Amino acid sequence: MHYQHNNNEYKIYSRARMNLAIFNNKPKFTRNKRKIKKVLPIIIVFFIALITCFSVLNFINPVFEQTCSDKAESIATRITNEETSKIMNQYNYETFFNTERDTNGNVQMITADVLKMNQVISDIGSNIQNAIENSDDDTIYLSMGAMTGISVLSGFGPEIPIKIELSGNVETNVRSEFVAQGINQTIHRVYLDVKTNINILTTFSRIHKDIENQVIILENVIVGEIPRTYLNKIN
Repeated sequence: MHYQHNNNEYKIYSRARMNLAIFNNKPKFTRNKRKIKKVLPIIIVFFIALITCFSVLNFINPVFEQTCSDKAESIATRITNEETSKIMNQYNYETFFNTERDTNGNVQMITADVLKMNQVISDIGSNIQNAIENSDDDTIYLSMGAMTGISVLSGFGPEIPIKIELSGNVETNVRSEFVAQGINQTIHRVYLDVKTNINILTTFSRIHKDIENQVIILENVIVGEIPRTYLNKIN
């Protein structure tokens, strides 16, 4: 700084000050670091919540799958019995089997109307499958206590409704047996074996369950001695 005398007046001259603000700005990585510090706790909380959620689901998943399987088995068994009874109530033993005897009243031959039997069994299988797929009983209720996996607590806590959807295929097989009953009497029973391949669709997972049921569809007491084998028997 210097003074210059001009016309008996003193004037003060100074150089323009340099703007140092640009040197006061913090580096970009410092600003990013502050942002990271703000976001990091949120990310940590999110991952902790996610891990906790997966841990809880893995813990209750066996209980959930077992509950769904039990429900599906109950539905399949009930429908199998209902649909079988509904159709078989229209027929009797003589509809499918004919017993031929000799002059002494002893059984010579037992013949079966295989075509008619197969048609009826096919109708039963179709009705069971349709009834399962159109079942309205498609909600299970899982209590909070059941989610702990502790049997003592299975009935405690509010119940959570969970919608399920059942679908699958039905396989049927007919077999018969002869059982000696008293003197000169034999019981002929015809069984329907029903195997249902159930797919249980839920919000959380897809569960496969094979359910097997056995139903007596025909029974008859045969009086007289019968041969050990007979023609056209269904096994």
